[in-house]
Amino acid sequence: MTLVQFSQYIGLGGFILWAIVERGFHLAKQEQAQGEKESQWSFWLINLFWYAAMFLAIMDVWGLEWTLFKSPLLGLRIIGILLILLGITIRILSRKVLGRQFSVHVETSDEHTLITEGIYRRLRHPAYLGLLCLFVGIPLALGSWGGFIIALVGGIPSIVFRIIIEEQFLEAWFGEDYKKYQADTWRLIPYIW
Repeated sequence: MTLVQFSQYIGLGGFILWAIVERGFHLAKQEQAQGEKESQWSFWLINLFWYAAMFLAIMDVWGLEWTLFKSPLLGLRIIGILLILLGITIRILSRKVLGRQFSVHVETSDEHTLITEGIYRRLRHPAYLGLLCLFVGIPLALGSWGGFIIALVGGIPSIVFRIIIEEQFLEAWFGEDYKKYQADTWRLIPYIW
C-alpha cells in the first residue's frame, strides 16, 4: 500500500468514524432537551457544505477523479491525516464535556448551564474547531481539490457565521456571565480568534 492509498483510506475512515461518533452521542441521548431554538437554517447551511465537500472528495477518489491531486502532494495529505485525528479528538472531548448541553441547533433550555470546564476552559467553540479540522482534513487526505475548496469557500464561512449567531444568543441568555467568559477565552483558535 502506498502513502497515497493510506491517506485515502484514512480520509474515508475519518469520515466514517466521525459519522459513528456523532451517531453514538445521539443514540446515547447526549443532547439538550428541547428548548428555544434560533437559526436552524445555519445548521442546514453547514450540512450542505459538509456533505458537498465530503461527497465530492469521496467521489473524486473512488470514481470521478474530477479534481483529484495531479501529483501525490504527500505533505498536504499528511496535514490532512493530522487534521482528521485532531478534529475527531477535539470533537469527542467537546461533546463529552458538554454532555446534555449539546444541540445541533443554536438552542437553550431551562436546564442549560454555561460550560466553562475541560476543553471549554480556554476555547468557547472547540466542537466547531474539531469540525473545521475534519472539514479541511478529509478532502486533503483524500487528495481532492474540489472538496478542499468547498470546505474553504463554504464550510469555514458557514461555521464562522454560526459561531457569531451562537455567541449573540448565548450572550442574551447568560448575560454578564457569558461576557466574562468571553473575556477569559478564545472563540475558536488560541491567540488568533
